[in-house]
Amino acid sequence: MYNTRIELTEVRLEKNPNTKTTFDIVSQSNRVITEQNYKNIVSDDTVKWFRRLGGVETITRGYTSAGYLVTKLVSTSPDRQSKTIREFNFISDKRYK
Repeated sequence: MYNTRIELTEVRLEKNPNTKTTFDIVSQSNRVITEQNYKNIVSDDTVKWFRRLGGVETITRGYTSAGYLVTKLVSTSPDRQSKTIREFNFISDKRYK
């Protein structure tokens, strides 16, 4: 992933108390992360650890400029009351190292 900038869009959701299936947006953030941060977030060990705790981890992979990588990670808490959606955007940039 040389010369690739990774942008992370993170949306935190809380379950709407009036319904069973809808969520309300609590916060939304955009930031640039390093390749090491990306690997720590999407590694198989991390996903398995959260699943063992009782949470739900859903991974979506796709073809990017850096290869076939995880582009979206949806994490749901064990009590099913909160959800975090992480979307990764890979941007080729010759200036970025």
